[in-house]
Amino acid sequence: MKKGRLEAFTDAIIPIIMTVLVLELKTPSEYSWNGIWEMRRELLSYAISFFLLAIVWGNHHHMFQVVKRINGSVIWANTFLVFFLSFIPFATQIVDEDPQNLFGSQLYTLLFICVNLAWNFLRIALLRADPSNRVMVDSLKREPKSILTLGAFIIVFLVSFAWHAFGIFGTFIVMMLWVMPYKQIEDKLKGL
Repeated sequence: MKKGRLEAFTDAIIPIIMTVLVLELKTPSEYSWNGIWEMRRELLSYAISFFLLAIVWGNHHHMFQVVKRINGSVIWANTFLVFFLSFIPFATQIVDEDPQNLFGSQLYTLLFICVNLAWNFLRIALLRADPSNRVMVDSLKREPKSILTLGAFIIVFLVSFAWHAFGIFGTFIVMMLWVMPYKQIEDKLKGL
């Protein structure tokens, strides 16, 4: 399989997940600004989840710009990433149903721990699939942001025991590290 098919698959699935996310929103109790205000928590969790998906999609696209070859391990690692991303509407709905519930907050953060682990498995699978790709190896091999993110998610998960509302917001804050894609890839692409 060529990398373009895998990218196209991921590029199709993530927008579907985003669509499911918006379809989970209920209509306001009244069609007015007051009705929208009553939905502020649901709209905020929707916006957070939507932008987290967008960050993952953007970084996936960015990373695959330097990929030349893939193999079965890459396909499966990418599949696990998409699998965990597909649970985001489910976790968002649980947070929306009961914003004061510790379980929803921790489930949301635990889901992003799984997304981060799947991302790292994908990164490692890419490195193993094409070790002669110097641009990719130089950009992804010693990449501290992925490990830092995992540690930060674990801290958010632990803090949520004391402050449960921190789960979804802490996850969002951690993901802000990824708004700017891999700097090494940016630098390498400028040089090509």
